[in-house]
Amino acid sequence: MKLNTAKEVWIARLIAWVVIGAISCGIIFATTFMLGPTLFAVPDLNNKLAVAIYCPGAESNSTQEGASVPTTSDSSGTYGHTVEITCTFADGSTKVIRNEQFALASIGGMFGIGGLCGVGLSGVLMLAPFVFIRRKKEFQS
Repeated sequence: MKLNTAKEVWIARLIAWVVIGAISCGIIFATTFMLGPTLFAVPDLNNKLAVAIYCPGAESNSTQEGASVPTTSDSSGTYGHTVEITCTFADGSTKVIRNEQFALASIGGMFGIGGLCGVGLSGVLMLAPFVFIRRKKEFQS
């Protein structure tokens, strides 16, 4: 779109940013709550996230998965399996990532990655008014 004055250009850009801001909210919401959970399908991504968060610099790790146990005191409630990761460092020391830490890291990490993807897309969209809304150049003959 080509406009005549700088004032018209900035008014058009502001209107575009408000519209894009509303669209960006939807994009961030969708990527966080739709893309984020689908990342659980990527093999070992949640293990890698937990190790990166709780054991940065670890040389190796081993995962022990436990049996399915009730997640609440209600016997008819939901069940979930336990995960414990043992990280080994270069000096021979070890650190254990407990099940609760693993759950926080993997769930938060997946939703966080989805949200970051949405923020990246929205950031690119916010630059669009600079590209597409410009002042009309006057040619002199």
